[in-house]
Amino acid sequence: MTMKNYDPRQPLISLHIPKCAGQSLRNILIQWFGNRFYFHYFQQHNAPPPKHELKPGMCIHGHFNRKRGFGAANYYPSVNQFITILRDPLEMKISNYFFWKKKARVRQLELGIIKEGGYHDYKNIDDFFKKRPRTYIPNFLHREVTKDNFKEVVENDFIHIGIMEDFQASMDIVARKLGFPPVTVPHINRSGRDEKLSRWRKYRFILENRLAYSIYHCALERHNRETSAGTM
Repeated sequence: MTMKNYDPRQPLISLHIPKCAGQSLRNILIQWFGNRFYFHYFQQHNAPPPKHELKPGMCIHGHFNRKRGFGAANYYPSVNQFITILRDPLEMKISNYFFWKKKARVRQLELGIIKEGGYHDYKNIDDFFKKRPRTYIPNFLHREVTKDNFKEVVENDFIHIGIMEDFQASMDIVARKLGFPPVTVPHINRSGRDEKLSRWRKYRFILENRLAYSIYHCALERHNRETSAGTM
């Protein structure tokens, strides 16, 4: 079974899940779609993303978060073809922590979002995982995903779900399916990590995020099959 076939007469939504190569994907989509490419992100002063008029062959890319009221179905309920990039949920969470530690923390302190030494001024990576134990992958998908329907969602709703750990092959598949020339993807930089998560917190995180891992492993299996089929 293959994923959904792309219909260039219909809009395409690219779901940017944070810490999953979304900026690299964005740059590639801009090359491909040109003036048919549109953003879906918070605006100045945290204004909600604008709603675009749907047009044939357009691509809308950004953070679609159902839990915060600006998911794909909230804005564009008629769109039914999607792409995204996923990553091992634990790696995503670790990356999220170091992004917070090295970049976001200073801004949050300046804006008064957190207080120094307060509950959300995390002492270390284990404290971060203790207070924020869940992944946000399901929130950024276009519809509610459960343990009973995740295979259906992965197989029937997406043109392709790329894997960040195999980003070049992922974008080769997306290019072929969308009918665009392949591109050499940029190297994805990993920021330096100066802490290690304890085994206990790793175990707890995996245990508490079984649905996200089911989604990821289903997408990974599908990706590996399509990659193997393309080399035969």
